[in-house]
Amino acid sequence: MTHKKYNYFKLLKTALGYSIIVIVIGLTTTSVFCLTINQGLYPDTFVNKVYAAEIHTVLLRSADWELSIPVIDAGSTQQLELRFDDLSVSQRSYGYILVLCDANWKKSELSPQEYLSGFGQGIIRESASSFNTTYDYRHYRLVFPEEDCLPILSGNYALVVYDQEYPDKIMLTRRFYVTEQTVRIEARIKQPAYGNFKETGQQIEFTVLHDDRQIRDPLNEVSAVVIQNNRDDKSLTIAKPFSILPGRLEYTDPEKGIFPGGNEFRSLDIKSMKYQTENMAAIDFQNPYYHIFMKPDENRGNKPYFSKIDLNGSYFIDREKSDDKHTEADYVFVHFNLSQLPIYEGEEVYVNGGFCDWENHESNKMKYNTAKSCFELTLLLKQGLYDYCFMKADTQTGQINEYELEGSHYETENDYAIFIYFHDRNKKHDRIIGYLSIK
Repeated sequence: MTHKKYNYFKLLKTALGYSIIVIVIGLTTTSVFCLTINQGLYPDTFVNKVYAAEIHTVLLRSADWELSIPVIDAGSTQQLELRFDDLSVSQRSYGYILVLCDANWKKSELSPQEYLSGFGQGIIRESASSFNTTYDYRHYRLVFPEEDCLPILSGNYALVVYDQEYPDKIMLTRRFYVTEQTVRIEARIKQPAYGNFKETGQQIEFTVLHDDRQIRDPLNEVSAVVIQNNRDDKSLTIAKPFSILPGRLEYTDPEKGIFPGGNEFRSLDIKSMKYQTENMAAIDFQNPYYHIFMKPDENRGNKPYFSKIDLNGSYFIDREKSDDKHTEADYVFVHFNLSQLPIYEGEEVYVNGGFCDWENHESNKMKYNTAKSCFELTLLLKQGLYDYCFMKADTQTGQINEYELEGSHYETENDYAIFIYFHDRNKKHDRIIGYLSIK
């Protein structure tokens, strides 16, 4: 952090809903200014979640690659980019806080002064109104870490965005990772050798190469997390290595590291309202908004694997022939329908994907149309390219099943991220000492 001079009273609002006056007079300093956060406002476990109905299309990616996992190296100049829309249109002032979490995404026991350099919070200063769209909104953008709110430790972090006028109102939370590259990871993906997942699953095997002086008690100090397609609901924790060799931790247990392969995702291309793309049945302008009617989707649960290019469940915003796609892309109503016989009582069907954080809500739950023998749903989506799938949910058990409607194959192309955690018992901190992304 560069040295700065302050000679004024600075009034800061905190997430507690009251103010703190920080007095700094004639001081040249690199001091750390961190504010106490009301922990009661935080969830028990941080997830990717939108808490306000007016907030839509939340994206957190690398500032250099919009389909990336939000990962930066500790001590680097790498930055992440947060974008979202406020459909209430009114111009608001949003603040943000960075929260260090443990390996289970619960708030760390460390104080902000121990893991952040700077004030410990910031303001989202960049916003713009939508331009030449039928649906009005205001777009917000934040590029971080910023100098006044800079992580100094590796680990899991949560970005918490709140309304500055009502500081106790959390608008959204997003997970991201700050990593060290102090170990090296070698990995491969293979078809499981035997068992129920032989034809439908994928197994991740990997080796962690390290300095013997760095890891002295690997059974208690080290754990690994593997994530499929950057999905919180497709995360697997491996608590202990299968074998330990000098300078090597082998994660090669034949019964662990196995994921359902799933299927290539269904795609929706709504970059243009001037022509129909592959899966569209019609584009209809019903004043004042556009409506997209999709061709009927079918159950793929028992169909053979078919290779296709997809976004592995993600999405990005785009509008053809626009100067700024993030403010010129329109919101349109997309009508989905799934040809499917009625389901059992206590089961529900959802349209799901990265666009809704892989969560099932009333907003993405389908309703059965008896006359048409299909499930239907209308979603408000911003123009771009989307992946989606259909999921079943059991209301009694809470069990989610996307493979009954989509199928699962060992040949499916997926992205996997491997994170190696070091549990520093002296500092009560879960460092991320290694990271690898593979397909």
